[in-house]
Amino acid sequence: MLVVRSGMAWHEDLMPFTELGAECATCLRAVGWLERGHPFPTGSVDRAVYTRLVELLEHPWEPAVTMGFHRCDLCLYDGPPGKRNLFVPADGFVFVAPELVAHYMNAHEYRPPDEFCAAVLACPAMRSMPYLKALLAVGRPLVQTAG
Repeated sequence: MLVVRSGMAWHEDLMPFTELGAECATCLRAVGWLERGHPFPTGSVDRAVYTRLVELLEHPWEPAVTMGFHRCDLCLYDGPPGKRNLFVPADGFVFVAPELVAHYMNAHEYRPPDEFCAAVLACPAMRSMPYLKALLAVGRPLVQTAG
């Protein structure tokens, strides 16, 4: 298992996610890595997307262990902490979002990209065989990291 020591950092939506290394970055896309001082899209999102996102975040599969946690710095006072990441398979790549993505949507009206919302709705149950097959369809670097 890979251990990542870096704290949460801002990443532009849909850009390669490089925190797990160059080999994994080829198949990972960042979504929801918000930080004060960086603009982000806002607007309404279908409640079904939010509900499914919260379900997926209950027991997310993670190929890496992060050290420490991050507090939402968009909140005025004492934002909630987050330390886990969510991996959502899509067509040809995997979205990586911090667990605070649900908070950002609910409290700060963050509107994730449509592609991410569609992938969330289509995502198989975490840790299920269909989920593993969806990850394997993207490519082996991410799954081998968890080895």
